[in-house]
Amino acid sequence: MNKLFKTSLAALLALGLAACGSSDAASTTESPAPDNTAAADGGADASDAAGSDTLTVALGGQFTTFDPALNSETINSNVLSHIYSSLTALDNEGKVIPDLAETWETSEDGLTWTFHLRDGITYSDGTPITADDFVFGALRSLSYGVDNSWMIDDLCNYVVGANDYRNAALEAGEGFDCTVEDASTVGYKAVDDKTIEISLIMPCAYLDRLLTGGTVYTPLPATTPQHTSLWAFETTDYVTTGAYTLVEVNETEKAIVKKNPNYWNADSVLMENIEFLCMPDADAKMLAFQKGEVDVASAIALDAAAQYVGTDQLWMQPISCNYYLAINSGETGPEWAKDARVRKALALAIDRTVVSQSIGLGSTDFYPPLNGLVPHGFSTPDGTDFREKSDASGYALDYDPAAAKELLAEAGYDESNPLEITLKYGNNGVHADVATVLMGMWSAIGVNVKPNQVESGVYYDQLDGGDFEIGRYGWSASSSPISFLEVWTSSKQVTAAVDDPAYDQMIADIRSIADANEYYAALEAAEKYLIDENVYAIPMMEWYDATIVQDYISGHRMAGVDPYYGEVVKN
Repeated sequence: MNKLFKTSLAALLALGLAACGSSDAASTTESPAPDNTAAADGGADASDAAGSDTLTVALGGQFTTFDPALNSETINSNVLSHIYSSLTALDNEGKVIPDLAETWETSEDGLTWTFHLRDGITYSDGTPITADDFVFGALRSLSYGVDNSWMIDDLCNYVVGANDYRNAALEAGEGFDCTVEDASTVGYKAVDDKTIEISLIMPCAYLDRLLTGGTVYTPLPATTPQHTSLWAFETTDYVTTGAYTLVEVNETEKAIVKKNPNYWNADSVLMENIEFLCMPDADAKMLAFQKGEVDVASAIALDAAAQYVGTDQLWMQPISCNYYLAINSGETGPEWAKDARVRKALALAIDRTVVSQSIGLGSTDFYPPLNGLVPHGFSTPDGTDFREKSDASGYALDYDPAAAKELLAEAGYDESNPLEITLKYGNNGVHADVATVLMGMWSAIGVNVKPNQVESGVYYDQLDGGDFEIGRYGWSASSSPISFLEVWTSSKQVTAAVDDPAYDQMIADIRSIADANEYYAALEAAEKYLIDENVYAIPMMEWYDATIVQDYISGHRMAGVDPYYGEVVKN
């Protein structure tokens, strides 16, 4: 991973966590109680107002791009996951399923993947989709420019010749045309119209998880503009490959999609139209839902969500995002952080259930406690969720303040020589509330805690620069558990807060494993080494998106980490 872009994404994540309802959770503003009298009083009934063939979905914030080569934001993915399909897809349990590719196989050494396209697949205008379109989509992404360097990281790391091709494009600038430039050394090739062969530098056991729609692997016609994303908002007459086509867009207001009759699985698409509305004002969004003006409201305030706890209307969307404490045991960190006994003592002093409840209105449903860095949502070869499988073998850091005190004493800290630490956190969202709870728990075992609250805009810059002792961290990914674990390899950090050659080697070895079962077993061992054995970080909780749906809505589900509404019906 390019370290510069890792820093940029981390900064975006800091804002993203605040946008996932955290600032609303800390708010004292009361949302109106559910209004069940609107229809009886002649008010709006969303089922009638929008019609049974149209679903209205209220989102937070505004759209930033609909270019699959550039997207890295959840709000855009709400739309892109409906209009674009690619070789594979993810089901509601995070399992890889066929999409535009019907079958695929992998060579014994894991270095060659061959995908076979379905018969008769077309773009939304009826034009056949061929293997060349997939190759163009990948090459366009590689030659886009610096703006999408994060999104093509896996492409450059794994695919033969991809990084050299990308560097040549960067050197040439916007004059680089991927339809004419030589790509013979890039291991992403069309064998024939229906066959794609991908050659890898090293095995990637989760390559099939990467090749989903709305990403840099999305097939596009060769007429798609290069080095720019403006076309995705300036017009709606471009073809799509997914269940829907885009018929209207205003990036600050809404996007409307319509069922694509030429989608290969069109018979499964039950909802004719979907209107995605940009509604950043949480109170206005809640009021619109209660008045029946929208069918679905996502990223709602927790005090509003609490009114629906225990009902089918509350939909907690797992977005594969964690929340944990990073400890700087590297060269720029304090002396105490270099002692594994102290790190473990701090972890054992935390009652994660209490932390979760303290910011979740007394419930753990909103921010479930987490036993590792990898959240739920990643299926292993036998169909078991990675988190559940790892948890079944036990977790070493459950709440035990007595054991925490013993470890501190062993390390030389007691009432006459108390441990002193500085806790850094951003000034947005619920982070101050979490810090308050943590300080109370650590004080209970004799630790003196100095709070250090900084502006959210510079928070991750300071962590990346090694300017912290212990601070909260968050990460979101949908490709593989390794995405959460490789963050703390020394080569992925700007300034290494975790500098452990043994761990670096573990992750490097995992990348060379071709067998899927062996791969996931090795990931589980690496997580336990990082968290249970060495306590380089302290897991806290998962981050969910609180969404509410009208009681006449059914059929909504997750497609990996993105909600999918194509199978919704209004009863």
